[in-house]
Amino acid sequence: MAQRPPPTPMLQAFVSAAQTGSFARAASELNLTASAISHQIAGLEDWWGVQLFERHSRGVKLTAAAQALLPVAEGFFKELDAVLHSLNPGKSQPLYLSCTSSLCSTWLIPRMHGSHAQASFNLDLVLTSADMSSASLSAHQYDVAVVMGYGDYPDHYVEPLMRDAVFPVCSPAFQRLHGDIALADIARYPLIHRVDDQVCPGWESWFAFQGLAAPPYHHGPRFPDSSLAISLAVKGGGIALGRTALVYDALKEGALVALKAPVMMSPAAYYIICRSGRQSEPDIARLIDWLKAQADEFVREV
Repeated sequence: MAQRPPPTPMLQAFVSAAQTGSFARAASELNLTASAISHQIAGLEDWWGVQLFERHSRGVKLTAAAQALLPVAEGFFKELDAVLHSLNPGKSQPLYLSCTSSLCSTWLIPRMHGSHAQASFNLDLVLTSADMSSASLSAHQYDVAVVMGYGDYPDHYVEPLMRDAVFPVCSPAFQRLHGDIALADIARYPLIHRVDDQVCPGWESWFAFQGLAAPPYHHGPRFPDSSLAISLAVKGGGIALGRTALVYDALKEGALVALKAPVMMSPAAYYIICRSGRQSEPDIARLIDWLKAQADEFVREV
């Protein structure tokens, strides 16, 4: 006899927790408490007789069983939405636009201001922020996403959006306090770190690009998100590595100044992606066109 399907709230909790990587974020997404999400997940594990998550102090990790079950659970909700839409085509469904968290807060949202009233952008959007890699795409809900990488997104329609330069920035108050900072002396000052990786170069990469010897270890706050590092620089907390799209508005407004140094081009670029075949859907095509228009205008201004 086939096993009865579990209650829908359990499935929703599972999919949301898997996509966000956190019971707390899933709770916020579903307007529940983290305890309620944990209870639903535990109930689903009992229902199916498998462990779905490994619980750690810093979050949760999907087990092999969860990785096998997640596409099925995600597919259930997507197919349900598709059938409901076909039965009631007059009721529009919002588009899910996902964007890297730093670009979302510093570049995308300011350019959305006022755009929702324009005919070219009058779309029903749910905006989410997530830093997605090629390997983690299946764990996120999106119709269109702006990602940072190298363009290798199998089974996706991919459009280049723009590329950043990388250069040191600080607050005007910090510059007034310390005067002109020579390129060779930057390591002597408080540095604000973005955790270095291949996609987002950090100070180690920048020093190497400049042909300078980096200190063996440089104390300072380390952030997983570039916008957090930039926020501390705006407050006068030290020198951060800025990327063009993330600091341009702050430079224009005088909240930041750029130090004199040769710019380093980011090894990665921003791309617009959606699943193959969906780029021709009218609302998705309009959203892609709007994103490209905003990026083209921004690049011309820069």
